[in-house]
Amino acid sequence: MASGTKIVFLFGNAQGSTITYSYNYGNAEATSLSIKNAMNAMITNGSIFNKVPVSIKSAKAVVTTETEFDLND
Repeated sequence: MASGTKIVFLFGNAQGSTITYSYNYGNAEATSLSIKNAMNAMITNGSIFNKVPVSIKSAKAVVTTETEFDLND
C-alpha cells in the first residue's frame, strides 16, 4: 500500500478570482501556522508567479492511498 499527500493552496488575485497552487509530496504533519507562513511568503514574493496571489483563501491537505489487489488467486 502506498500513500501520498498533496498540499493545495487557494489564493485570491487582484481581480477577485481564485488561484490554486498544489504541491505533491507535501508534509502530512504540516501545521496551520507553517502553511499560513508559506502562503504569506508566496504573496510577498508574488511577482515570481504568472498568476500573482494577493490574499489567502484556504489550504488543505489531500491524502491519497493506493492499494494493489492480488489477482493471482
